[in-house]
Amino acid sequence: MKDPMRDTLDERLARLPREVVPPRYLWPSITREIARRPRSTPQMVLAAAAAVAAVSLAAGVVWTVLHSRVTPVAAPAAPSLALDLDEPRNAQYLAARAALLQTFQQRLALLDPGTRAKIEANLAVIQKARDDIRKALAQDPDSPVLAQLLQSAWQDEFDLYDDVIRTTQPTLARI
Repeated sequence: MKDPMRDTLDERLARLPREVVPPRYLWPSITREIARRPRSTPQMVLAAAAAVAAVSLAAGVVWTVLHSRVTPVAAPAAPSLALDLDEPRNAQYLAARAALLQTFQQRLALLDPGTRAKIEANLAVIQKARDDIRKALAQDPDSPVLAQLLQSAWQDEFDLYDDVIRTTQPTLARI
């Protein structure tokens, strides 16, 4: 005799009845409940209106907080944050950046055209974002958020250069 616990799912399903007829007393009570319940009650309408009002109020508070100008108290002779985060102009930095860009361009040329196009598009997005942040920083030079965004944009650009250079690094032959 076969153990019923070892039956396959198909065998178990085959033993189930093909039709299950609900008891007769079930349907009259279901139809009574459907007919008795109105589609919407005044309490539901009031609850929905209260929910819409609460969401609108919360959105208004968030908008007000985000768009309100709080003037930070700063020392009278404090220099602007934007000046500190601008790209350095010394000769050593400029030479290192030129070498980095030259290596980046050489390695970028090694990639297939589709990948190269995506990387160039990403670089253009980063550079445009950086330029937009600089313009905004010119309007609000003491904004710590804009200063952080500018620093982050510079970092993203150099990370992209570094990623391309590292991933196209030729492997050294083992001796």
